[in-house]
Amino acid sequence: MGVQDGYKKNKQALILSRQPLVNNRNVMCIGGKIHVEIIDYKNEYFIDVFDVVHKTIGEIYPKYYPAQAVEFFHNHHSLENMRKKLPNEYTKIILEDGKIIGTGSVDKNEINRFFVLPNFQNKGYGKIILKELENTIKKNNYKKITLASSLGAVFFYRKCGYEYYDYKIISVEEGQYLCYLEMEKEID
Repeated sequence: MGVQDGYKKNKQALILSRQPLVNNRNVMCIGGKIHVEIIDYKNEYFIDVFDVVHKTIGEIYPKYYPAQAVEFFHNHHSLENMRKKLPNEYTKIILEDGKIIGTGSVDKNEINRFFVLPNFQNKGYGKIILKELENTIKKNNYKKITLASSLGAVFFYRKCGYEYYDYKIISVEEGQYLCYLEMEKEID
């Protein structure tokens, strides 16, 4: 069971109903409804957003990368770097029942810093916030969306219509490598 794509707007909030889907996976819910909101980033959310990014890197990335590459990602999204970049990007946050569970940013036509906490992945939340970011890019009259995908996220982005156009390799400490894909999606 996963969060269905269909949702109805209730003011600024999205009320999502968890209904059984074809794959029949079980997901616990209380009263059949989950309260989900997509909100704009504010500086007061910085530490929570930082935590989402680093918890996701810490739990997911070691499945795909050597320790030196994981450390590279942590450094790339350091406190200092995020404090510099977030105010200059259009950033959205997704909350479930008031708790920040994911985030993503847009800089021109590029999606950056897209993370959903591991316990909330594969439930439809990533698609919801991704669609919000894509709509922002579309409203600014871009014809193409670009992003850099970690190895663990490639399948997700492919399901969302992205194609890779370049494979990148960065040499990190101790002779290890970090690989990622640059991906794009044409806007209708």
